Amino acid sequence: MRNALVFSAILLLNSATLMRGAPVRYEAKTWRAVQTYDLVALSENLDGHMRELVAVKCNFRGKDIHHTKPNWYESSIWQAVPGESGKFEHISVMVARPDLKAFKSIPADSSGSEITLYGRVEYDAASKFRFLRLVGRNATTDAAGNATVTW
Repeated sequence: MRNALVFSAILLLNSATLMRGAPVRYEAKTWRAVQTYDLVALSENLDGHMRELVAVKCNFRGKDIHHTKPNWYESSIWQAVPGESGKFEHISVMVARPDLKAFKSIPADSSGSEITLYGRVEYDAASKFRFLRLVGRNATTDAAGNATVTW
């Protein structure tokens, strides 16, 4: 009985951490490999960056947000195509439930200024779906080069 109570307490504490949208920490070696891409350039070769942690520059998020899995939401991020008036490119993104409020704070119209988002390029084999799993918007590094990404 006591073990069940301890286990329940651990689960409760872990779920509370998840609901806050805990910061994601990356070791210096991983963070040094992060490259920044314009959304237009990344969208042309998303397969070539599979499982990579990337920084992507975009201007706004898509208006549609779909609750596709119990703790995940699907949407998109957009950027104007340089030199082509009225043309835009997008990448599908998945956002964790604790991060949804922060994601919704990104402008949903094309008048937004350039922002940088951090995420990992992923592939869901069951649905044949390529996407960017977003982890945050703000990155800070410590003296050792380790990074913490938050919303």
